[in-house]
Amino acid sequence: MSLNHPIDNQWRHDARRDIDEHHHRRYGDAEEHGYSAHRGGWYDSDEDRMALEQPGPRVFSRAIRSTPLPSPFQPPTSIAKYNGKTKLELWLADFRLACQLGGARGDDRAIIRQLPIFLSDTTRRWLEELPANQIHDWVNLVRVFEGNFKGTYIWPGNSWDLSKCKEKSGETLREYGRRFSKQRTELPHIPDHNVVLAFDSGTTSRDLVRELGRNHP
Repeated sequence: MSLNHPIDNQWRHDARRDIDEHHHRRYGDAEEHGYSAHRGGWYDSDEDRMALEQPGPRVFSRAIRSTPLPSPFQPPTSIAKYNGKTKLELWLADFRLACQLGGARGDDRAIIRQLPIFLSDTTRRWLEELPANQIHDWVNLVRVFEGNFKGTYIWPGNSWDLSKCKEKSGETLREYGRRFSKQRTELPHIPDHNVVLAFDSGTTSRDLVRELGRNHP
């Protein structure tokens, strides 16, 4: 029958405390962040899972976010950032073609991965906030964008819009002409004869109207 001597017990207690303190000094901070010396190193903590996540909007599938860019690849340099105010179908077609010409042929996933850097700040924030794993291919991309931007495109004006530009009370003919010309440049596809008719109907200068009438073909 063995007896535990008080001195032996105290020694064991002190030794255990020394070992624990040494272990804490060596691994304490690391263990707080997911390190376990008994498991062979770092295990799957939240930080590890975040580190393993591929960069890019979470709405893109993991396959898209992990797709390597082709080599060589030249990103488009003549594509304006999409802001929702241009025609979506044309912009996407131009962007896709420019990426294909730059080297991304045959793999839409590499093209989609490039998309965020060609979006305006507001449009990119919208993309970043979409639910995860919604876009797997080009068809998904078009569907998601059309669902949000189909109604935001500003259609070009026509002759009717230009005819609503009227000379204001107290406005000089020069001021009206300058304002009319500015609106005319924003409506580039109006035939010349419709431009003349719109100006005639908009100005209050009858002398100018008669002069323009004499010069009509």
